[in-house]
Amino acid sequence: MLLEFIILEFILILVAGACFLWGAKGILTALVLVSALNIFHNYFLVNEFWLWQIIIVAYTVFGFLLNYFFNKRTDELRVVKVAAGSAVSVLAWSIFMPLIPGLVIWAFLIGMPLVFTYRNIPGVFYAQLIFKFIFSTGWLIIGNILY
Repeated sequence: MLLEFIILEFILILVAGACFLWGAKGILTALVLVSALNIFHNYFLVNEFWLWQIIIVAYTVFGFLLNYFFNKRTDELRVVKVAAGSAVSVLAWSIFMPLIPGLVIWAFLIGMPLVFTYRNIPGVFYAQLIFKFIFSTGWLIIGNILY
């Protein structure tokens, strides 16, 4: 049972990381993986399956629309990908390490360089990062409630 939950959380972190780093391809990957989890868990419960599948598809469409809006304004610059990748690494490190050491390692390796370059980043990048963080966290929430 514990191993099943660890594998589930690993898959959900992969889904969140894909949304952070790959943009529209990551959202499509998240749709496929979370739909597979839905099929795996609700295979014999037809009404539950379709309820969750509608929620998953609606969340994906919402993500595609917002991703298109933000990418149109920022053109997927490298700063957004670096910051998003660092947030995914924080999530991954916090699974395999205790929370405080994981945050300290992240802060020294990735967080500090970002802090010193924040003055050169326009505000629209922060909006895109906040969207990606909230959207990816939404996949984690949907996956955990689903299972």
